[in-house]
Amino acid sequence: VLPFYNEEGNVRKVLQDLSSEFGKSKIDYEIIAVNNGSWDKTPGIISDVKKKNKRVKRVDVKKNQGYGFGILTGLKSAQGKYIGYGWGDGQVLASDFVKVFQTLKESKVDICKVRRVTRESEGFSRNFRSKGYNLLISSLFFMNLKDINGCPKIMKEEVYRNLNLQSRDWFLDPELIIKAKRKGYKILEVPIIFKKRERGKSNVGFIKTDFEFLKNIIKYRLGVK
Repeated sequence: VLPFYNEEGNVRKVLQDLSSEFGKSKIDYEIIAVNNGSWDKTPGIISDVKKKNKRVKRVDVKKNQGYGFGILTGLKSAQGKYIGYGWGDGQVLASDFVKVFQTLKESKVDICKVRRVTRESEGFSRNFRSKGYNLLISSLFFMNLKDINGCPKIMKEEVYRNLNLQSRDWFLDPELIIKAKRKGYKILEVPIIFKKRERGKSNVGFIKTDFEFLKNIIKYRLGVK
């Protein structure tokens, strides 16, 4: 599942690159491209790619209701032995999606995800925030993971169904990791280089995102969720 919110500059290349890499690796795949309330040319481009590749499905969210909501909407249509989601901005190479999937299949873990060991595009402020965020989550919930938000995240189908993910905002990634750890699922991180965004701009609003994060982290730590 890939959510796209006003990503007209990236959506075609992302879908084509991912399809090409999965095809070369002889992976039986389906890509669910979520138009997450876009008001630019994103929906039309998804439809155009879909016409040429029947393995691409388009799912629409009329009005953007958050990062998590878009992904959860797409996941409702997901089928297969393995299910996962990633980002639609092109900052993770298609070959790394394949690497995560193949690592999951070949290892004895339940969830496989990326760890961004090098981040080409992030400044000091964002890097500092990210490190603090990961340290806080890891300390409060006794985890040994270095990149909580790193995507793609790919898992066994039964694992996804059992997690019952609910977060409509940016807390979807921590929710998945926290619930997986509580249920005893094994998680493996694959190191990658997080590429610089080539087109478009990020839709992350840091003040709002930080507030959502703190609110949810308190609820989960106190057992309210």
